[in-house]
Amino acid sequence: MSADVIVIGAGSGGLTVAVGLSGFGKKVVLIEGHHVGGDCTNVGCIPSKSLLHHTAHQDGRDSKSILAKVRERRDYLRDHETEEFGSMDNVDLQFGRAKIVAPGEVEVTDADGSTRNITAKHIVVATGSSARRIPVPGLPDDRYLTNAELFEQDTAPGKLVIVGAGPIGVEMATAFARLGTEIVVLDAAPRVLPAMLPEASAVVARSLDAQGVDVRPGIVAKRFDEATNTLHVGPLDGGETGSIANVDKVLVAVGRVPNSEGLGLEEVGIETERGHIVIDDKGRTSLDNVWACGDVATEGGTTHAANAWGRRVIKHIIAPVAPAGPKPLHPAVTYSNPEAATIGEQPAEVPSDVKRIVVDYGAVDRAFTDEIGEAIIIVDVRRFRGDVLGATIVGPRAGELISTFSLAMKNDIRFSKWYGTVWPYPSYADALGKAVDAYMRESLPNVHKEFAAWALGKLKRLR
Repeated sequence: MSADVIVIGAGSGGLTVAVGLSGFGKKVVLIEGHHVGGDCTNVGCIPSKSLLHHTAHQDGRDSKSILAKVRERRDYLRDHETEEFGSMDNVDLQFGRAKIVAPGEVEVTDADGSTRNITAKHIVVATGSSARRIPVPGLPDDRYLTNAELFEQDTAPGKLVIVGAGPIGVEMATAFARLGTEIVVLDAAPRVLPAMLPEASAVVARSLDAQGVDVRPGIVAKRFDEATNTLHVGPLDGGETGSIANVDKVLVAVGRVPNSEGLGLEEVGIETERGHIVIDDKGRTSLDNVWACGDVATEGGTTHAANAWGRRVIKHIIAPVAPAGPKPLHPAVTYSNPEAATIGEQPAEVPSDVKRIVVDYGAVDRAFTDEIGEAIIIVDVRRFRGDVLGATIVGPRAGELISTFSLAMKNDIRFSKWYGTVWPYPSYADALGKAVDAYMRESLPNVHKEFAAWALGKLKRLR
């Protein structure tokens, strides 16, 4: 059997590529080893955000019906996507385990062990990632959860320890606390959401505390005593310093590992780095006409990143000589309460040619009417020129508002150009206007000093 393109993996990136190329008239064979939709639809974005929605808008104590509703919505979308993409013109959806056996050739193994080979000019690997599993001595399998098992629970556990205070850990702490679960969050890092600015992380930490979540930074799981249902804990580089009693389940949320094993990458000479497929700025691997996108590649990490790189792959398969252009910017959002969103670079130490604008997001009038608590916006802007370098938002609708910065940064819209924009009142977007006003208020009266700081910074960057 032959096609124009073989796409391995029907998750976010793979579906983007398959649909996009089919629209250009390419014959695509789309191979999936499990469920259409990948991690996002089945055990990630869709069930987690559905859980957050239902726990915020229904009786949070009725965990059995809420978790059933989450699965129902997840399964509906999965079935819809399977039917939709299975009947799409120019897309041949097949199920099985794929392995690249030669340039332009993929072997597919069915559930019954039978195999078949498919050839194509191009191969796109989009197999995603899986939850990283770390050993917790003594913890039985039925108490050990990752995102793959979490949403299959019939009811919420009475007491849940979450190992990992990144986006998944913080979101699920928020949701299960609403379900009445007693939550303890552990992390080796000294604070929650350690990839964010400390000021932003602190707002989220205080909110979790107000929600009754017990956050223990700098502490990891050491071992579990099943006889007493006790989890013993301590610092990463030390011994046991404490314990958590009456633990029902432990959710491990400490990152992802790429699904690259068994694909035949080494045998055909495709370069990898810590299991990730190395790609260039067009999405190409080290083997001609083999491409990769999403979590399995070195440029991944989120569903929207997978989609963005999938579109890049489409572009360069259709127009090979087209320039790659700058890499896409990837906003990151944690859908906690409040939401936390970031984009761009915001170093802990602010360079002399960068102005950091901090706005009390909780003080805007819409936050007052909605009785919103603590919230913050932090924007880094190049002095004098006004280029937006990065932004952090912690507060309501942060995941929506960050898109304004994404658009501005992609299209080089300087912060001074934002001045005069009319923001609806009362709206959360009004906080963006306050950030612009603060920048102009500080910059205009000191334009000569701002120019000098910018010029000096440019000289330093050129060295």
